[in-house]
Amino acid sequence: MSHGITNRDRQEARHMGWHNLTQINEILDLKNNWLTKWDIQEVGLKTVGDVEVPFKILTGTDDNEVIGKPFAGTYTPVSNKAFLDMIGEAISGVKGAVVESVGSVNNRGRVFVSLSIKGMDKFKVGDREFLDYLNFGNGHDQTSAVWTNASNTCTVCDNTFSMNLNGEQEVKCKVKHSKDVIARLDNIVEIIDAYAGTQAKFKAEFERLMNEPMKTDKARNLFAGWMIRSNNEEGGKDLGPKTLTKVNRITELFEKGKGNSGENRADAFSAVTDYYTHESTRNSGKNIARQVFSSDYGLGRMAKSSFWNVIRNDDSVNAFAANGKKALALLS
Repeated sequence: MSHGITNRDRQEARHMGWHNLTQINEILDLKNNWLTKWDIQEVGLKTVGDVEVPFKILTGTDDNEVIGKPFAGTYTPVSNKAFLDMIGEAISGVKGAVVESVGSVNNRGRVFVSLSIKGMDKFKVGDREFLDYLNFGNGHDQTSAVWTNASNTCTVCDNTFSMNLNGEQEVKCKVKHSKDVIARLDNIVEIIDAYAGTQAKFKAEFERLMNEPMKTDKARNLFAGWMIRSNNEEGGKDLGPKTLTKVNRITELFEKGKGNSGENRADAFSAVTDYYTHESTRNSGKNIARQVFSSDYGLGRMAKSSFWNVIRNDDSVNAFAANGKKALALLS
């Protein structure tokens, strides 16, 4: 159960998540959401002989059921209220911040909030539109620090929580549950400035790719070489029929995909993004839930990230294109 939503959990959002378990709330905000309906409370533990031990455990204020596992005095929980207050402080000076998703997973062990910011949630570079989210997370079960990041993945489940927690985003901050955790939460406020900065950096980088010419033959060679990237260093393994079909389809998207004209590296990146967003799973992505999961949280997401690193590097582009040209030549 990769969504991690148990009968004690809930995910609220303005739009349905991939798991179809979302409770739609079109007026979602930081003062009216699932995390305001309950909080954590610390309960001291005792032995069978009613002797107190130096450990506590968390329970829910609404049902008194256990959350997480016992912890010692070196661990400081962060309540839902403190978590939401921290987010409110972080966005207090930001106009157009909208709460998109709020929830808990893993029997309330993890909680999260995802926001969009008007003017930054959807932005264009050339004729292409991109989505972006500001995500916050906290672990009541000791599996997560308090964290925030900016990514194109909205947190809606345990899997997306882990993706945002463990990903390699440029804008990211983590604060451990140590004794001074509450004071150190102020560091997360700085994420807003970094968020704006990284978006500007992405726009500049994508615009650079739009000005890097690439012809169809080289693009096809590049796609082929990148597809067999897990083979030996010379890229000598033959392209199989299934892989060749993928290469040909991505080449079509390079030339005729939405916003593409088959002219530059930005078209190559968009072709790979379109394929792994809409068509990469079995039956060309006809199972929408499976395709969305792959694109945003699974192999599709990793593939898009991998190609983004390749397309921006001249040496990588040339090396993969050379390997792909050799592999394609073996088919003629």
